Amino acid sequence: MGNRDEIIRHLRTEVAALDTRLDSKNRLVESLREQLKAHETCTVDERRNQVFRRAAIDIVPEEGPREFSNLTPITVKDMGDALIALGGRLDHKFAEIRALSEITECVNAGVFFDEVLDHVFESFEKIIPYDRISVAVIEENDKGEALVRWPWARAKYDNLYVGKGYTTLLYDTGLEAIAEAGEPRIINNLERYLIEYPNSRSTRSVMIEGIRSSLTCPLVVRDKVTGFIFFSSLEPDTYMDQHVELFSQIAGELALTLDKSRAYEDLFLRNEFIKQVFGQYVTNEVAEAALSRDGPLTLGGDRRKVTVLMADLRSFTPMAEELPPEEVVDALNVFLGTIADIVMKHGGAVDNFIGDAMMAVFGVPLAKPDDAARAIACAIEMQNAMPLVNAEIEGRGLPDLAMGIGLSTGEAVAGNIGSKTRVKYSVIGNIVNLAARIESITSGGQIFASDATFQEVRDIVFTAGHLNVKLKGMSRLVPIHEITGIGGQFDIAKSLESVA
Repeated sequence: MGNRDEIIRHLRTEVAALDTRLDSKNRLVESLREQLKAHETCTVDERRNQVFRRAAIDIVPEEGPREFSNLTPITVKDMGDALIALGGRLDHKFAEIRALSEITECVNAGVFFDEVLDHVFESFEKIIPYDRISVAVIEENDKGEALVRWPWARAKYDNLYVGKGYTTLLYDTGLEAIAEAGEPRIINNLERYLIEYPNSRSTRSVMIEGIRSSLTCPLVVRDKVTGFIFFSSLEPDTYMDQHVELFSQIAGELALTLDKSRAYEDLFLRNEFIKQVFGQYVTNEVAEAALSRDGPLTLGGDRRKVTVLMADLRSFTPMAEELPPEEVVDALNVFLGTIADIVMKHGGAVDNFIGDAMMAVFGVPLAKPDDAARAIACAIEMQNAMPLVNAEIEGRGLPDLAMGIGLSTGEAVAGNIGSKTRVKYSVIGNIVNLAARIESITSGGQIFASDATFQEVRDIVFTAGHLNVKLKGMSRLVPIHEITGIGGQFDIAKSLESVA
């Protein structure tokens, strides 16, 4: 468009011309007046102005873009036909804009690559004809050759020959020419095209499906062709030059949004992988909490109130020395896998495996009021599971395994411990040492808890008594309680079978 004064002059001429042909309350005239006022007051919406200028030109059939003052009066019939055509064109244009904006909304909402394309397939039929849509991306194989791979394809019929996973070399193909030119291509007679290019494997394959015409457009991201989108029809002569403008807009929008979608999907899958690996040690809830923290990973921690659970097999090491290593590892995996699953069931985090021992923590990264109670319920269920462990490892030459468990509650430092190249989320402090010391004096099948742990659950816990003991490295006697069960919502008691 020209400068503002020129635009205002044209709009005044057009409004004056339409005033002689249309009612002054006609929506088109009112809209052009609004645009004129907007230009005069410097509040114009340029995009809206262009739409209505084009609409005004459409009022006069088969005429070029001339000022209305130079035109002869038009008949009522011509005016009616033109207005009907105008309405259809505007509806179509607004449908295009709405469909394109919906693609962006899909991606901004975190929709996957395939879901964006499914939305296109289901919503674009009203604005462009097709029986099939597919997308191909340019990749590189192990030999450094450019490949075209189809990660998505969908049709209104079954049995796609060029479907998801189809690949072909880019070199010396029609797609290579499109990538180099960076321009859309219409083929309205694929049978004739195949005669001219008999080596086009993808063309031959889609023709088996019945496709007879296609519109192909490169997907360009940051001035680089990253792939192609194909609209295809079962009928010949489906696509016209007027489709190219819209198709280029669709391809331009899709190139950016699909790039974002694929990045989002890659990030999602990466996080899912991290959660899957992390989730082998902690519950999904704990993994989510750790992964959702903002900011970079830093060393250090903060004080937390936690309950530490230490579990260890009694007299396992000397027994294992007489058995093949494979048998020992197999038996240990059964044992550790069983008790780790029980820890996660009760919302704890497996902090570490140390030979035939395990350390679990309740209260990090998320603290809950019933951390100590869940730890005790977990310990009881672990002891009750030992007969099942022994049944599974029967026949390996090992005697029945028996486990002792120690529990302590109090403040510890929880956080990222290690170096910049290797970090572990863990807890350290006196209560960790206390849990280890308590566990060391247990016999097979016993659960001992510190007084602090007992005080947390004293109203619902069951014990076989308490005593004051001298623990290694501690100058004072330490009160401990032998746990036999817990009531409340847990309602679980240690079975006699778990006692060695």
